[in-house]
Amino acid sequence: MKRQIIHFDVRADTDEHPGQVAAQVGQALDCTFTEGEHLGWYAQLAYAFGLKLVLVGRAGIGGKKVIKLTSQLATGDFLRTPDGNARYEQDRVDISPYMTALLTLRTGRRWYQPTPEDRAAENKAASRFDDFLGGVGTNPWTTVEEEYYGD
Repeated sequence: MKRQIIHFDVRADTDEHPGQVAAQVGQALDCTFTEGEHLGWYAQLAYAFGLKLVLVGRAGIGGKKVIKLTSQLATGDFLRTPDGNARYEQDRVDISPYMTALLTLRTGRRWYQPTPEDRAAENKAASRFDDFLGGVGTNPWTTVEEEYYGD
C-alpha cells in the first residue's frame, strides 16, 4: 500500500517580524502558531492537516528579509503500518503552488516558491550565522520525514 504525503515550501519577502506573519498565516489557515524551536533555531510552529508547519525568518538573496514557511509530517506513525513493523511506500505530493495561491489570497501578501538561488542564499546566510555563534550547528534530523527525505 502506498501513502500520499503532502508537503509545501513557500516564501514571502517582508520586513515584518515572523510572529506577526505567523498570526496572519494562522488566521489564513485556521491554526495557531506558537514560539518554539526547529532544527536548533527559533521558529513559529503550528499543526494542521496532520502536518507540523514551521515559519522562520531568513536572510535571502542580497540580504533581503524573507519568511520561510514549510511543512513536514507531524508524527512518524503515519508512515508505519498498523503493527508498527514496516513502513508504507510513500508518494510525496507537493502542494506549494496551492499554498502560494491560498496564502497570497488570504493574507494579501505575495507568497512564492523558492528557487535554487533563494535556497542557496538562505543556506549561506544561515551558515555565516552559525559560524558567528561558534559553529554550534543545528540538529540535522528531528523527525522521521526529515530523516527519510533529508528536508
